[in-house]
Amino acid sequence: MNEDNIIELKGVEKRFGSFVAVTGLDLALRKGEFFSLLGPSGCGKTTALRMIAGFQDPDEGAILIDGQDMRGIPANKRPTNMVFQSYAIFPHLNVGDNVAFGLKKSGLSKTEMAQRIDEALQMVELGGLQARRADELSGGQRQRVALARALVLRPKVLLLDEPLSALDKKLREAMQLELRRLQQSIGITFVMVTHDQYEAMTMSDRIGVMFKGRLVQVDSPSVLYARPCNREVAAFIGGMNFLPATVTGERGDRMEIDAAGFGRMQIAANPNVRAHARDLLVGIRPEQLEIKTTEPDGYDATVQGSVTDVAFYGETVHYYVRIDGAAEPLAVSVPNYFHTVDHQRGDAVWLGVQNASVIDLGKRE
Repeated sequence: MNEDNIIELKGVEKRFGSFVAVTGLDLALRKGEFFSLLGPSGCGKTTALRMIAGFQDPDEGAILIDGQDMRGIPANKRPTNMVFQSYAIFPHLNVGDNVAFGLKKSGLSKTEMAQRIDEALQMVELGGLQARRADELSGGQRQRVALARALVLRPKVLLLDEPLSALDKKLREAMQLELRRLQQSIGITFVMVTHDQYEAMTMSDRIGVMFKGRLVQVDSPSVLYARPCNREVAAFIGGMNFLPATVTGERGDRMEIDAAGFGRMQIAANPNVRAHARDLLVGIRPEQLEIKTTEPDGYDATVQGSVTDVAFYGETVHYYVRIDGAAEPLAVSVPNYFHTVDHQRGDAVWLGVQNASVIDLGKRE
């Protein structure tokens, strides 16, 4: 096992009857990183987390934590702790007693337990609230009590199963930053499961994207966004416009293509794509398109189209533009600097794009 890694999963598979929940899972998690498993419901990410925690055993493969094979080691003997989606706060206990629950069989003295409880509550900025009743806590405070209860045992790895899903949007965004700050301050490995792409992008050093039980791509948020390995990942990580294209020539790591609507372009080959062919699929992020009433200057390719719909989001406006050669209207995201909507349904417009904004997604299916 690489000494920089805290967890290694090798060929892990888990089946429930004839259903294969996880298959061929190979993954190495580094010491001190914030790692997220991201994917739609039913993709196997929670099953993978529960196998790391010891709540489920793999049918095949091995799980190593800090160099030790976890085969046959129960959850309470592993150097991990888990924060559940529901928090599982005991309503009849106060904050201090909730945090102390996991220490009852630790053999610590009352003084040592009090010090550990205070230390854990200070970490999550709940110092001085030991006597507060659980039913007097806000949603964000309950989430932090659950974190303190996990951290008081000083695990090497903290496992988080959709930890923010019960919070409203504003509190959820605030807690994302708090969790990231907490992880960086204490320096242990966090492994989080989520189906929220923006949550994973905001908080993680690396993200593993899963579909149908398989780990498809592991990369930093910026690489996943800029160089997704296929259409599934591209569609799941942010918005994406898909266009058919034809490869007309190749020069080193660049390809000459004829993209639907935009015509001839030169784009970089995506190193994460496994298969290429003459019939190519390319993607363009909505914020990488320029929209104007007249043909925009300074772009590598332009195309005329018509606005089919407009969506006002406050900080941004999304225009949907029909162009020849595209099966669906292209989404264009524009920052709303002046609180105005500049184009209406039915308007004739021009779109512009740079070569560098067109993402190679490999062979078109």
